[in-house]
Amino acid sequence: YQRRVRGRTAQEERDVITKELAHIRTLCAKDDAANRPRNVAKMLYIHMLGYNTQLGQMECLKLIVSPLFMDKRIGYLGLMMLLDENQEVLMLVTNSLKNLSLIHI
Repeated sequence: YQRRVRGRTAQEERDVITKELAHIRTLCAKDDAANRPRNVAKMLYIHMLGYNTQLGQMECLKLIVSPLFMDKRIGYLGLMMLLDENQEVLMLVTNSLKNLSLIHI
């Protein structure tokens, strides 16, 4: 995936990223849980390149509530990178963390 994005002109990079984000949006709309960690990882890479990946916040939240450790790991990493104190999703994240901590007490 990185090879398709890097090593091109700036316009080609934008085109590849736009197509990839559209594809990820389609998969998110289908609620494709099997590919969610991979899609979030792609969105994190795109975010590090400086592009807008607001869609990734809700996907990270879905990964956090997953019972699988690998999903939780990428979800927490994603939230750490994508959230700041001004995001509306922050309250949902706080409530999810609170509920998870009450379950495991």
